[in-house]
Amino acid sequence: MSITLKAAKREIVGKKSKKLRREAIIPGNLQGRKIENVNIQIAQKDLQVAIKAAGTTNIIELDVDGTKHEVLLREVLRTTNQQHFVHVEFYAPDMDVAVKTSVPVKVVGDNKLITAGGILVTPQSNLELAALPKALPEFIEVDISSLQSFSDVITVASLPAIENVEYLSAPGTALAYIAETRATRSAAADEKEAVAE
Repeated sequence: MSITLKAAKREIVGKKSKKLRREAIIPGNLQGRKIENVNIQIAQKDLQVAIKAAGTTNIIELDVDGTKHEVLLREVLRTTNQQHFVHVEFYAPDMDVAVKTSVPVKVVGDNKLITAGGILVTPQSNLELAALPKALPEFIEVDISSLQSFSDVITVASLPAIENVEYLSAPGTALAYIAETRATRSAAADEKEAVAE
């Protein structure tokens, strides 16, 4: 997926940046190992589209006044109500050096324990990993169909290996399990009684 975003060098800095935001232009910065820091500004609607498409793991081609950079979204500051952008930071990585980042965990699959009344628990919404910039996964899938009993837990150690990706979160970190409820305990007790009879 190719994501491009146009930006311009920014002359307005500090508190005067409020003027830009009133005009739906978001101030930002571009940093990188091999480039000088650049103050930039981006149209709010263009930034919205790019962030939605790229997240924090897809490479964005950032065009700053005709000079193109391959970048990752590093940080987005929003207003307290999360409705508007305040500031954005991009990072131009070395494409041959692994970067460390946090990637969302995406739960997939169905499970009979949930159908029976169990509650899915996902203690971690993100996972720390390292990979070359172009090998960064958009998310890590956690398949809950493998959970056979309430004592089963999917941990980082049980995730399938992904080529060129190294998990940095501790191997024992719990990612998903299904908790028993009063209803499931009651159903299990009834089942035992029926078997005993």
